[in-house]
Amino acid sequence: MANKIRVLIVDDSALVRQTLMSILNADPEIEVVGEARNGKDGYEKTLLLKPNVITMDLTMPIMDGAEAISAIMEECPTPIIVVSSMDTKVIVKALAIGAMDFVAVTQEIDGISSDLIEKIKIASRIKPIRRMKLNHTPRKLPIKKEIAAKIVAIGVSTGGPQALQILFSKIPANFPACILVVQHIAAGFVQGLADWLGQTTSLHFQVARSGDTPKPGVVFFAPDGVHMTVDDQNRIVLKEDVTKKMVHVPSIDVMMQSVAEVYQESAVGVIMTGMGRDGVEGISAIKSSGGYTIAQDEKTSAIYGMNKIAVDQGLIKRVLSLEYISDELIRIVGGTY
Repeated sequence: MANKIRVLIVDDSALVRQTLMSILNADPEIEVVGEARNGKDGYEKTLLLKPNVITMDLTMPIMDGAEAISAIMEECPTPIIVVSSMDTKVIVKALAIGAMDFVAVTQEIDGISSDLIEKIKIASRIKPIRRMKLNHTPRKLPIKKEIAAKIVAIGVSTGGPQALQILFSKIPANFPACILVVQHIAAGFVQGLADWLGQTTSLHFQVARSGDTPKPGVVFFAPDGVHMTVDDQNRIVLKEDVTKKMVHVPSIDVMMQSVAEVYQESAVGVIMTGMGRDGVEGISAIKSSGGYTIAQDEKTSAIYGMNKIAVDQGLIKRVLSLEYISDELIRIVGGTY
């Protein structure tokens, strides 16, 4: 078959490398073009072989997986799927520095075959983004009242952890609005993502609970398995998906629609990198209510999917490169638009 997906396997275990090679080469659309026994070897073979996708272990000698991911994404951006044991903090860090997805090895390695093949095929269609260095010191803003006069609702999917770290690295701790985020991510990882971002940026991050009050400088992530909404008493309300028909729970659409209804013209909606169309109806609701809408541009998106639909439908006021979204948020939340 022409134009097979060329995969490089990076793992310090010869047995794991052989097992992964057998799994992947059995699929007619995939070809393993090389294998590497540590991160340094993987980095060098990436430059030499130019694979379409890399599978990356995280715990390896000489250069570990996180170091290899960082080096590859700065020098030769390539879609990377982490294939490693279930260590939430380490996997979240790998996602934040550029890995596209992960397959957690919680069983015999050959038991992950269908999940791995599916994710490799998806990753082969993703445009890898060169890792940006976080060298910006957020400037301080005038302190405003304790209850957010405006609220920022962010929806993001594939490529989100890295994009969010870049976005939040430039927003000061005294940002005068609350931020709500729905990030499509596997169950069990949202707390790790919030913790990681809290360690690497100036804002305060937490996974939302029903009854929480949106406050300036606080970022609330929607928890697993429920929708995050706001009510007219300025409280966060978590709701079960009673329809059982929604593709994504939590849903960007549900979160943004509630924000539009409660905050109206004081709402700001941001739709970022990701597959599908979750968030399109939500950003439309924010626009219709008089709020301000922003979309991440194609160039800096790992997948220009849901944000593209929103742009194409005329729902977006500003289409911005990732590194400028924070500047726009500071401008409009701190002033007028």
